[in-house]
Amino acid sequence: MAAAYDGIIIGAGVMGASSALQLAAAGMKKLLVVEKGPGVGSGSTGRSTAIIRQTYSNYEVSLMAHEALRLFQNWRDFVRLPQERAHFNNCGVMFLFRNDEPSLPHILAMHRRVGVRSSVLDADDKARMFPDLDFAATPPELVEAGGGESHEVQALYEHEGGFADPVGTAEDMLDAARALGVEVRFRTRVTAIRQVGGRVRAVELARDAGREEVHAPVVVNCAGPWAMRLNELAGYPLAHRMVPVRVQIVCKHFSERLKGPLPMMADMVSGFYCRLEASGTQLILGSVKEEDEREEVADPDHYNEVADAPFRERLLALLHNRVPTFKVRGRITSYAGLYTINKVDSHPIIDQSELQGYFNVNGFSGHGFKLSPVVGMIVAQKVLGQWGRGSTAVPLDFFDKDRKPLATHWGGVIA
Repeated sequence: MAAAYDGIIIGAGVMGASSALQLAAAGMKKLLVVEKGPGVGSGSTGRSTAIIRQTYSNYEVSLMAHEALRLFQNWRDFVRLPQERAHFNNCGVMFLFRNDEPSLPHILAMHRRVGVRSSVLDADDKARMFPDLDFAATPPELVEAGGGESHEVQALYEHEGGFADPVGTAEDMLDAARALGVEVRFRTRVTAIRQVGGRVRAVELARDAGREEVHAPVVVNCAGPWAMRLNELAGYPLAHRMVPVRVQIVCKHFSERLKGPLPMMADMVSGFYCRLEASGTQLILGSVKEEDEREEVADPDHYNEVADAPFRERLLALLHNRVPTFKVRGRITSYAGLYTINKVDSHPIIDQSELQGYFNVNGFSGHGFKLSPVVGMIVAQKVLGQWGRGSTAVPLDFFDKDRKPLATHWGGVIA
């Protein structure tokens, strides 16, 4: 006789873990999480740079990020575990803009509406707070041309942003879900999704050489880059085109002695972002340019997981131009992960599909980690009509599949 559950979640990254915690807290008694990989966060979550910022194009997304930040700041109380692994680091978040950036007043107004603690730094603030940065560095395109004048940039600083451990965050939420009775299986693939009369009925699971059919009236697809394959198995592909894209990251290990702290920095003028690792001896670099998020991956199980040499050289040059303290090359490593990009508007779908009982929680386009603690709250309301552990003021229909396309950027700030 087939095993029966009240719900099945596919994927044990931050979205699956958050959904499991909130559904269990909202009253779903028998819940199963299945993950094709060997452990928690073995997909996109494990390669996330795990940045926690609140600057977005839409008020609702900024509000959601602000709510999630409050959870990260009080993480142990949220997950209710004796020890936590997320280790939120409040290093601050700084955006660098050109002096003529037209969106800055709008961003500041949104910050005030949401409650984000932010300010535009003056020259004295910049020199005092971040002495390692050259805020008047020659723009990169002029450096490449062999000359050009320096240009002082505007610095928008979020005082409460930072980063956390991505896998640790997912592990904490999944352990909190386990404490509420959730069952988790790793190395378990979904090979079929069965339906009866337009409603999901069961999934077929494969582990090692064996297969098993498991019944459930609710299935939540949190599979990230693999989500579209599952939708095809279910027979209900989304109208929103969501594609896995390869995203490259460079890691600079350094021994230079910094003069002061470095925030998480998004240099919208030069086209890169960076943050220190918690150890303080390694810097993580990525691109903020849209053209660096266009390499679609046909098979998320097989792709080039190391950054390309020209990409590494370009980002290191941009870093050294903005942070001249870094004079020694040091040991350079790299990796590549996957974003699941929603090609319609870069925002996720958190909604029931046309197949009743089958829910999509996908398409976060690279900014899902920081939203993840709140995502599960929306899932609990969508599935059960109940709040779990906490609630959100974000409208529940904001990420519906049938919404109008949302705004995606101001002056290059994605999402």
